[in-house]
Amino acid sequence: MQITEEQKRILDSFTCERLSSNPDNLRGVENFCNLRNGSLEHTLKDTAYAEDEANHIAYYLIKDADGNILFYFSLKCGMLYDSLDQGEQLRKLNGLFRFLVELENDSSSTVEDRQTINSILESIRTRKGLVKEDLAKISRTKKNQLLEELEKEPTDHLKRVGKTFAGIEIVHFCANDACRMLWDEFHFQQKIGAVIFWHFVVPKICEAKKLIGCQYLFLFAADLTPDELLINYYETFLGFRSSNERGTAIPFYDYACKFMYQEINGIEERRERFYRDFNPDEESV
Repeated sequence: MQITEEQKRILDSFTCERLSSNPDNLRGVENFCNLRNGSLEHTLKDTAYAEDEANHIAYYLIKDADGNILFYFSLKCGMLYDSLDQGEQLRKLNGLFRFLVELENDSSSTVEDRQTINSILESIRTRKGLVKEDLAKISRTKKNQLLEELEKEPTDHLKRVGKTFAGIEIVHFCANDACRMLWDEFHFQQKIGAVIFWHFVVPKICEAKKLIGCQYLFLFAADLTPDELLINYYETFLGFRSSNERGTAIPFYDYACKFMYQEINGIEERRERFYRDFNPDEESV
C-alpha cells in the first residue's frame, strides 16, 4: 500500500546533513552507538569529520526533527570492471589478507599489534591504501616475511582489465542503536535502513549522475552469518545483487565481505516502487 501523507511528512521533517558542514556535529556524534559493528561507530567519532572536510569520503548524518542522529552513511567514487585472468595475483592478496587476520587474532599479539593491524585494515577498507611503514610497526618476527612478500609485487601498479564502469560506493551504512526507540515510535512497517536508503541515499546518487558519469552503485556487505541475513536484506529491500559479472578492487579488510551492486539506471523507478509498497496491504495483515 502507498506511503501515507503523514508518513511523508515525518520523513520530510528529517534532515540529511554533511558531517563537516556543522561543527556541532563533532560533539553530536559522541553518543552514536552501533552494537553490531563497533568499527563503524569509531570511524564516525574518530576520523570521519576530517575525511569529510577533506572531501575524501562524503559522510551524511540523518537527523530527526529534534536533531537526534538516527543514521549515517558515506559515499565515494569507485570503479567496476570486466576482469581478465588475475587468479595468481588474487591468491597472493588473499594469502596476505589471511596473514593479517591471523596476526590480529593471535593470542600472543600485543594490544599495540592489534590496534595497528585494525587501523591498517580499516584504512584499506576505506581505500586509503596499504602503507608499508604502518606494517613495519607490527612487533612480530613474521613482519619481515610479510614485507618481503610485498616487495615481490611488481612495481607496475596498473591493473589490466577488460572494460571499466564508473561507480559510486556506499562505504558506511549504519544505524544509531542509541536512537532505535525514537525510530520505533514512528511505527513504520519498513526497517530504518531501507527507508534511509530509498529516501536519502538514492536522491544523492541521482544528483551525482547529473554531474558525472556513473553506471553502478556498490558496497561490501560484512556478513559472516550462515544464513547471510544481511546479504539477503540488501538484495530484498535495497535492490543489490551479488554476481561475478562485474568486478572491483577489493581491499583486504573486505575479503570476508560480499561485493554487491546494482545499476543506477532505473533507480528512480525502483524508488517509486518502494513508496508504492511502503505499507503492507490490509488483506495480508
